[in-house]
Amino acid sequence: MDSIYNGIPLFTDLFQFLKAAIACDEQEKIKELAFRIVRWKCWDCRLFEQPDLVWIKQKDYWPQLDTLSLLNCKKSNFTDYMRELYMLKLSDQQCRKSLHDALSKEEVDSVWTIIHFTDSQNLEKLKDLINHYGFPTWEKVGYDYALCAWIIAQHADSAFLHEYVEQLKKAVANDNANPKNLAYMIDRDLMNQNLPQLYGTQSIAMLNSDGVMEDMLWPVENIDQLNARREHMLLAPMDTVGVKIYDLQIFRQ
Repeated sequence: MDSIYNGIPLFTDLFQFLKAAIACDEQEKIKELAFRIVRWKCWDCRLFEQPDLVWIKQKDYWPQLDTLSLLNCKKSNFTDYMRELYMLKLSDQQCRKSLHDALSKEEVDSVWTIIHFTDSQNLEKLKDLINHYGFPTWEKVGYDYALCAWIIAQHADSAFLHEYVEQLKKAVANDNANPKNLAYMIDRDLMNQNLPQLYGTQSIAMLNSDGVMEDMLWPVENIDQLNARREHMLLAPMDTVGVKIYDLQIFRQ
């Protein structure tokens, strides 16, 4: 059961954890998993009509869980939001597919021109969606569609990304967003400010002395505490032995 804390599992994994908790009569774990399932996947109240789950309605936390479940029953209010976020993700990924092909420098430059234009268009659409529907939390759009929004925000300008970080912090604090995604975005926000990152998620491609592009880790604040911070954000430990780290002082010159 402890494996739930080692990352963000799939919904099917969570459901198996819930069944295991019921079999072991682990009441606190049952409560925790019931709320996580409802929040992460916008599951509706029909989940608790199943014969092996209906008894949860007798628990003292049922009114709160029922309210959340009924709210998610009304998620049709956000169907358009989810569809638009999914389409933005498809657009974002489609324009980047060609980067995996063997291209000349001119072709690469052309692809990046398209990417930059697409990113700017997607950002404006995302801003409009957030203004209309609010921030894309798990409770509102579910895990998968919140991830779509996060992907677009990752490719946004530094000002919007910084604001998104602040909103994402609030969502994570309310168990309404993925802490792992927050870690990536915090690091990118710090990188945009030419500051050391916290979680080791960001690298930079540089030409080495042989004229070959290689990835170098963006500098990390107090790197000896890196894995403690990563664990807190549900990120796997990172082995930094032998890893080449970019010289931020050179970058600032």
